[in-house]
Amino acid sequence: MIAQREKQALKLAGSKRQQELAGKVLGLLQARGMFMAANSPIRVSLSALTDFLERQGDKSSAAFLQSAAEANPDVFAIEIVDDEPFIVTTRDGVAPSQVREIEKHSFAARFFTPLPKTEGSAVARSRPRPRDPVVDALVGMELTGNVEEAATDVAAAVEPDVEEAPTILARIITTQVIKPTDVTQVDDLNLAVALRNRLGADPRVANFGEQWLMEERVPRFSRGDLRRLRDYMQEKEQPLTDDDLTQDVLGVRPGAPDFELVRFGIDYRLSNEHREFEFVGTGSQRFWSTSGLPQIGTTRRKLNEIGTDFRFLLDEEPELPAHRTRESVDHTLTFYEFIHGLLPYDAEMQALLLGPVVPGQKSAVLTFECPQSFTTYLVELRFPTPNRGGFILGLDDFYTENLVPGAVISIQRTENDGHYRVEYVPEAPQSNQLLELDERRALRYVFRPTTFACGVDNVQLLSEERFAGLANEKPLDEKIRRRPETVVAATFERIGDARDANFSAEFQTLLAGVNVERPMSATLLRSILEQDDTGAFSRDPDVADSYTYVPGRAP
Repeated sequence: MIAQREKQALKLAGSKRQQELAGKVLGLLQARGMFMAANSPIRVSLSALTDFLERQGDKSSAAFLQSAAEANPDVFAIEIVDDEPFIVTTRDGVAPSQVREIEKHSFAARFFTPLPKTEGSAVARSRPRPRDPVVDALVGMELTGNVEEAATDVAAAVEPDVEEAPTILARIITTQVIKPTDVTQVDDLNLAVALRNRLGADPRVANFGEQWLMEERVPRFSRGDLRRLRDYMQEKEQPLTDDDLTQDVLGVRPGAPDFELVRFGIDYRLSNEHREFEFVGTGSQRFWSTSGLPQIGTTRRKLNEIGTDFRFLLDEEPELPAHRTRESVDHTLTFYEFIHGLLPYDAEMQALLLGPVVPGQKSAVLTFECPQSFTTYLVELRFPTPNRGGFILGLDDFYTENLVPGAVISIQRTENDGHYRVEYVPEAPQSNQLLELDERRALRYVFRPTTFACGVDNVQLLSEERFAGLANEKPLDEKIRRRPETVVAATFERIGDARDANFSAEFQTLLAGVNVERPMSATLLRSILEQDDTGAFSRDPDVADSYTYVPGRAP
């Protein structure tokens, strides 16, 4: 059973005015300490109480207020702190009592007061009685005999003369002094090649592109890290740069001190993982690809077949291409390039674009920016091989949204070897019946009204007025289009002017017509027409820069 203390009725002493004033003061102090313990002292200065009562309309002086408190010593106590009086009470309305602290069992007394020293006992302890050691007489006799015999033998022995060991001289190896090679007369390019070959053959040196570092300082990645890099590429469904992989997968920000080191580590380590990763970047944009990513660009034709179509470029390219020596290149789109969204990697493009960055690089992912449409396209440059020509693909959307076959475009390089600007000539909108490939049913060529607002080469524009013979024609069979000569003959029959069972066509018209089926340069077409031994092709003497074709003579 819990018993609560009964609160006794409070009686104030003094005059009636003092009792009234003491009651107000007690109420103020109790309100101030309403959340304090019942016996905790509540202190308020006398000046603060006088000011508060004065604001409430009570003009009592401080002396009278102090006299009212002194008249009730059981309720109030007066303390002097820094020459200022304080009125003190408790929440129970009783003057606080000072409780003397008991320090007998305090922690300070227990831990800091040492224990008294123990006094030694006055009674001396008795020591144990010593015992005589047990001696074996026989053992003593044996030891004495042995000692005497050993002493006799030592005295009789003659010490041999000790020969000093010969001093062994330290072996001194004399190496041939290597004379420094004077390279002041060596060309800088040849010196750079020599340094590259020497450092590249050293397994202690890591190299990627134009960056070199000691192999032991290159960060290493676990199989789990490599798997996360591959999964992130497959999730994005496109090649990614080393910057993206460093930030998004490994979580290293560009401002971090080790950002460049981790990025170099990605390039160097992934270059050694040939089965899972492939470098498809440039010196400024280091793209990486992995297996399973969708193809960039057209799917109408396989990449190997497109490379075979551009095989003729291998005979026209220079022996030593001068990469990135031109500022810009102007190019007229052909029908073949338009429907496949590509560009040839011919001699002009090689002088504008870059070459392979690392040995054995098959392709490079570039970015083409069109300021007129505020769009940047991800394209792929396929480098030439011994059997296939090079080309650029991935411009399908740019062509279909802005251009037509025969349009003139300009490609300009930037300081970034992986980023280029492509522009077309804007003109007033115009309409014409232009050639298209109808893919809804059976493949065939049709002319449809088309509105375009770009500059075109009228000679290469495939309008119905000049190329009406292509209407409703089906694309040539693959066996026919493999050979450029048979494609030229079929083009004569389609768009040529019939003259006495022969067909005649101007060179520029014929060039635009043959590029409907397969890519063909002006140099290749001129070579086919001029160097024909079968007599199927010959110059037209009546029309300048015109040729004739005689059917029945297989080219």
